[in-house]
Amino acid sequence: MTDRILYLVTCGAPLAARIEDGVRAARDRGWTPYVIPTDAALQWLEEQDLAGVPVLTGNRAPGDPKRSPRADAVAVVPTTFNTLNAWANGNADTFPLTTLCAALGSRTPTVAVPFAKADLAGHPAWLASLAVLRYAGVTIVDPQDGSTSSLTPVRSGTGDRVAQAFRWDWIFGELESFGSPPES
Repeated sequence: MTDRILYLVTCGAPLAARIEDGVRAARDRGWTPYVIPTDAALQWLEEQDLAGVPVLTGNRAPGDPKRSPRADAVAVVPTTFNTLNAWANGNADTFPLTTLCAALGSRTPTVAVPFAKADLAGHPAWLASLAVLRYAGVTIVDPQDGSTSSLTPVRSGTGDRVAQAFRWDWIFGELESFGSPPES
């Protein structure tokens, strides 16, 4: 079996501090990960050992070759209020958002872990964006309990605790449920 390509998109929230665990979990399950951080996530990656995994930032210059093969799946861990709303709205003005919009358009299996506190999750755009992404086939995973049927906002001041209790098997269980990618 050949390795499957996983784009691991990460945004600037406490769960981004666990990307190195996600890289390790991906490799243990036969995935070849590529990390695609938002600008706000870069500071969360500084002290992590990503074991040589490519970290793709910024758009490539005209004439530059592609930096990664096509993804078999995408995991957005975590996705913030800003990124989730921009993604659902089709804004592709950064490399991570372009990657997410393209995954949605190509129907690439995608799992997202929203990470927002109650005051942001109470904004009407949040529920609308979650509905759009679910309708488009994105599996939404609650960062607190792994549920795919409900999503509870992260209580203010508990982000680090929620991040530490997060289990990567929630993500890979959902990715495995999509089955094998079609042969190219």
